[in-house]
Amino acid sequence: MIPSGAPAGQKPIGWYLKEADQLITAFFENAFDQYCITRYHWMVLRTIDTNGFINIEAHHEEIKYFIKLERLKGVIDNLLARGWIQPDYSNFKFTDTGKQLFDDVTATYEQQVKQMMRGITNEEYNATVNVLNRIITNLNKK
Repeated sequence: MIPSGAPAGQKPIGWYLKEADQLITAFFENAFDQYCITRYHWMVLRTIDTNGFINIEAHHEEIKYFIKLERLKGVIDNLLARGWIQPDYSNFKFTDTGKQLFDDVTATYEQQVKQMMRGITNEEYNATVNVLNRIITNLNKK
């Protein structure tokens, strides 16, 4: 639905969300290609960096709309096979090699974010996130 008073030719918000998601995914997949990782690898690695570990089930609950559990487990298996992460009871954490590679990937990621956000102010970004959060809240009310 397009709100009344919207400029002529404006598409519904869902179109912009889907288009932005597809372009962001392709943009970062291209940047991560040199490390042979995907956006989903990045999500796992960032979670480990933030928390010191990752629990597959808990992480999947946070990103379940992006990736199926089987694929997430495949990402974990891939990172294990490459020696980037290691088991830690029911969780996984970085190996020394994995932490160094994560730091390298982070530098690439930060360059990409700067390019993606060029010309967008903090206020514009925050306003967009606030609107999207309100939409999510409105749609989650039952």
